[in-house]
Amino acid sequence: MRSNHPKTLKTAVVAVTFLLLGACLAVAQGVNLTAGPAALTMPDGNTVQMWGYTCDAAQPSGTTATCAKLNPAGTWSPVVLTVPTGTPLTIQLTNNLPPAVAETSLVIVGQLGGGLGTTATSLASPDHSNSQQITWPIPSSGAANAPPLQGNRVQSFSTPSTHAAVATLTWSNLKPGTYLIESGTYPSIQGPMGLYGMLVVTTAPASGTAGTAYPAVGTTAAVTYNAEIPLLLSEQYRECGSRHGRFQRAGGLEWPNWRVRQSEVRANCLSDLLSAGSELHTVVLHDQRRGV
Repeated sequence: MRSNHPKTLKTAVVAVTFLLLGACLAVAQGVNLTAGPAALTMPDGNTVQMWGYTCDAAQPSGTTATCAKLNPAGTWSPVVLTVPTGTPLTIQLTNNLPPAVAETSLVIVGQLGGGLGTTATSLASPDHSNSQQITWPIPSSGAANAPPLQGNRVQSFSTPSTHAAVATLTWSNLKPGTYLIESGTYPSIQGPMGLYGMLVVTTAPASGTAGTAYPAVGTTAAVTYNAEIPLLLSEQYRECGSRHGRFQRAGGLEWPNWRVRQSEVRANCLSDLLSAGSELHTVVLHDQRRGV
């Protein structure tokens, strides 16, 4: 009599394999973002031309990652991405910046991925041959010496998205926590123009169950919470490079329009605090017990 055990075992193994493959595919997260121009009306009535990230109307199907504006009512606002702990993330970045902007990119500070360090682009260094002239030209004129050759200068630190194109950026091993998102292309220019946001990697509260910001490690207990307030500090100037007409910003709002609703402050409230500004920013919560 022939035994059906090997066939049954083979079927079971195949079934388990497909189940595991399905589980791996299910945890992959995706977000579609666009980098483009935006107009921001300041508290004094002036309008400032900005750049910024926006969440596309069409997002990947099957993903549980969320993309939202920190200031839902603002014409310009940083974005906040929330991704479940333990899942990879793929961002489709569309470059809708002005045609004169050759490329842009995106980095998550503190997370490794998105082509960081492996797909960087660079430009040739400017000519330095006449940069070192002698300071007393009477005895001798011309260059004092030949300066050493300069290497290329980084243009984008991660995978670039050229004008009207889409770049696929993947992070395969996200660490839990709150992280700054910013442009990886000429960060000192594209960052202050408004290309920044925040990423929160967490197990969010659901159905009355507390969320977990950081899982337990060894004898260190997990950090749990019941409510969350994302807060991103920065500043904006009426003119790029000018320190006049500066407005401090928190979560896409200008000072003194910062508000925290009383209903948002509950037991174990998690505050996701980041700074995308060029200056030092601090926050003090008066009459509240807090931990860092």
